[in-house]
Amino acid sequence: MRKFLLFAIIFYSVLLLLPNYRHYPMDEVSDFLLIVAHWGLSALGLYFIIFIISLNRYLCVVLLPILALASGITAFFVWQIDISVNPALIESIMHTDAGEVANYMSLSLCLFVVFLLLTTAFFCIWRFRIKWQRKELLVFLSAALISGIIFNTVNHKRRNTLNNRAPFVFYRAIKEYRESITDASAPRKSAGEIIECKEDSLTVILVIGEALRADHLQMNGYQRITMPLMEKRNVISFPNTFSPHTHTAASIPYILTRAKPGFPSPSNEEHSLISLFSKCGYKTTWLANQNPIKTFSYFTKECDSIIVNKPQLEDYSNTPKYDSDLLPHFERLLADDSPLKLIVVHLAGNHWWYNKNLPPDYHYFTPVLNNKRLSADNRERMINTYDNVTRFTDYVLDQMMKQVEDKKAWMIFLADHGQSFGEDGKWLHGNDRPQEQNPACFAWFSQSYQESLHTNIEQMQNRRLDTIDTAFLFHTLLKGSGIKTTTYEADFDLFSSP
Repeated sequence: MRKFLLFAIIFYSVLLLLPNYRHYPMDEVSDFLLIVAHWGLSALGLYFIIFIISLNRYLCVVLLPILALASGITAFFVWQIDISVNPALIESIMHTDAGEVANYMSLSLCLFVVFLLLTTAFFCIWRFRIKWQRKELLVFLSAALISGIIFNTVNHKRRNTLNNRAPFVFYRAIKEYRESITDASAPRKSAGEIIECKEDSLTVILVIGEALRADHLQMNGYQRITMPLMEKRNVISFPNTFSPHTHTAASIPYILTRAKPGFPSPSNEEHSLISLFSKCGYKTTWLANQNPIKTFSYFTKECDSIIVNKPQLEDYSNTPKYDSDLLPHFERLLADDSPLKLIVVHLAGNHWWYNKNLPPDYHYFTPVLNNKRLSADNRERMINTYDNVTRFTDYVLDQMMKQVEDKKAWMIFLADHGQSFGEDGKWLHGNDRPQEQNPACFAWFSQSYQESLHTNIEQMQNRRLDTIDTAFLFHTLLKGSGIKTTTYEADFDLFSSP
């Protein structure tokens, strides 16, 4: 039995797990050692699964081929294009047809599947011919339990980094997909009743940025020129914006709903501001370079259409996924003949790992990152790359503005949270530190919009140095778009006096 388990673990660990690290950046020996450690820990988790499957020979014959085939095909495409198993992929599989399947077929894939099935059949036959010895069973059971405990402990401490890959990720992806369906179909209360819809022609653009700190914009006093194009467009920037949440899962529901300080988010009870725009005749679109997650996926489904760039690539993927890829979609949306439009743009922006969001020709500040280590000696490269991404965001936003500058339009940019660069020993976000609670925020108005004067832009300019909670977005966005509701609160409207 020991030979069966040994050869099975070695074979499947190499074939199913190693492709996960093909696209991982390696700069030094330490990066290689980190990959080896990560792979070894993943192998412990795989050993636990295979052992459980192998306890019964009949169970093994049924489940081992399923595990091998699902994980093997995933590993094949991870090796080729760095796909990720996520709810978006599960949804695509559930709604695919024979024609779409045929598009992914290739001779190399067929040969790989045949090899995998033949090898798995060999292991199944091997397992069917052996019997457990009681002493062996106790030894391997103890080893499996220890392996499972180590895997689970490390995975928990490393923010689920180990089970973000096949085969462990299948359970999470399917679970989140089913939860998203349930959440989307759950009855929700109205976010308010419409009192007035003033506009008959307007394009509204809400850009949700990612992890962009307010103090890394030169409009807010930063020493580097990170957004030269936005400064030329005279955007109204709010350097003292405060976010009570420092991770995307909580911050986006907060800004899209009537949630405010001191009150729990109504995200599980109410529709979002998107539904109010729809009631006023706006054609609504969610245009994203990130996959919607379960805490706000039901809000995306309030839109008339959802467009996600490369949904097969998860946030932790190392394959490039540029925000500029959204621009052709944005242009097509503008070509629609609907006079009223709301386009919610969710950028990848400054999401870690920064390099995957940054084209090579945007290396203004050097040296840049070439690894994924979060350490003090890497801080300069980290900040350089981060600021380069901000400069690229500047370009993407400017391109969007160019497409609507001759229309009656306005844009508001709000990052979901900030970022830490080693301050107080903290990195990235989710730590509730001041630098993480101060997201970038600014507004822009086309000339035609400014001439309409149905809102007090001058008043907004006067309030640019106010300390504002991100709860302002719900009320300000509606007011600036000519929508008045029963739930409107002037205290959170930047067009109103404080």
